[in-house]
Amino acid sequence: MLYKFAMRNIWRNQRRSFVAIGSIAVGVFGLLFLQGFFSGLIALHKENSIHSRFGHGQIMTRGYWGQPFEKPWERWIDDPEDLINELRAREEVAQIFPRVQFFAMLSNGSLNVAGRGQGVVGASEEGFFDKMNFVSGHALGQEEDGLVMGVGLARALGVKIGDPVTVLGQTVHGTINAVDTRVVGIFHVGMKEADDSLFQLQLPKAQILLGTNKIESITVALKDESLWPVFAEHVNRDFPEYEAISLYVLDQVWAENGELFLTALLNIFRLVFVGMIMLAIYNSASNTVLERKRELGMLRAHGEAPQELIQLLLIESIMLAFLGAFIGVVSTYVIAFFAANGIPMPPTPGTNRELPVRLDLRWSYLLTASCLGLVTATAASFLSTLQVLKLSVVKALRSPV
Repeated sequence: MLYKFAMRNIWRNQRRSFVAIGSIAVGVFGLLFLQGFFSGLIALHKENSIHSRFGHGQIMTRGYWGQPFEKPWERWIDDPEDLINELRAREEVAQIFPRVQFFAMLSNGSLNVAGRGQGVVGASEEGFFDKMNFVSGHALGQEEDGLVMGVGLARALGVKIGDPVTVLGQTVHGTINAVDTRVVGIFHVGMKEADDSLFQLQLPKAQILLGTNKIESITVALKDESLWPVFAEHVNRDFPEYEAISLYVLDQVWAENGELFLTALLNIFRLVFVGMIMLAIYNSASNTVLERKRELGMLRAHGEAPQELIQLLLIESIMLAFLGAFIGVVSTYVIAFFAANGIPMPPTPGTNRELPVRLDLRWSYLLTASCLGLVTATAASFLSTLQVLKLSVVKALRSPV
């Protein structure tokens, strides 16, 4: 019977009900959208780092990372095939990419520009490193003499797709060497440091340039990011001469510091936003009850027990809160559907490319936002009802309608 009366009261005063539902829906929508947006932004930075440069992590000889060496090639990985085959056999590993990094001069015949080169296996890397954002041409692929470079480096060198470029460098024996290549792709990863200096060529071509068959590192692509601790533990235990270095160490600025900064910013916004939402919902729910002093006084005069009135108003507030939370959640998912390609955002500091941020809507965010609306509205209704019931029946009946 109470549920029937509660539904009748909700529809009897539609203006009051719509205001209550609207305030809850806006609050749930705002909090869910805020959490989904920041989570999507964090995921976007991480995905760019993983699929444009570093993978999920890299394997190097122990003690090599972050240390300066007069002859770094002496600490490179010699005869890596056995190690690569062992790593490929791991259940959590999706792909393995041997690489070598070096500094060299690039020449178009009349102009020389310094750059940071990477020797890679283009055919295997093409599918995984899909966030390099080629503005012209294509990935290295199977182009034996191919060369891909950042848009800033290409602009400085004055080259375009199809132009010949000579790469000049120093071999591990101290002599000068050169290889001829042809530009097949120009990428724009969005990080100025990479776009202005990075270029890639095939690993065998880089090894010819450097005069060695060694590789500097092995980049690892896992089936799931969460498997990295298991993989790293295996490498450090079974291959003590090597070290597994995670993405958060390789790309500390964006993968680690960026995530920590955005998470801290989200927590600040969440705290402020939650406070505002709770006040708005509490005010709306309280007014819904306080406007009904005379009605509640008449019910008490007809013999209704205070406990029954509390139950009635709580049922009404829970119904309104559920409906408002449902509308807020549905509205957020509708926005996420129409913004499936991402919400365009201007470049962040240190980048030079727009970031299309997709809403990352998780079940935990949905439950948090919905519970906030439900709990706040119910608590406000309960406290306001107690305040009204403290009034005498006479005062309640004399309250304005």
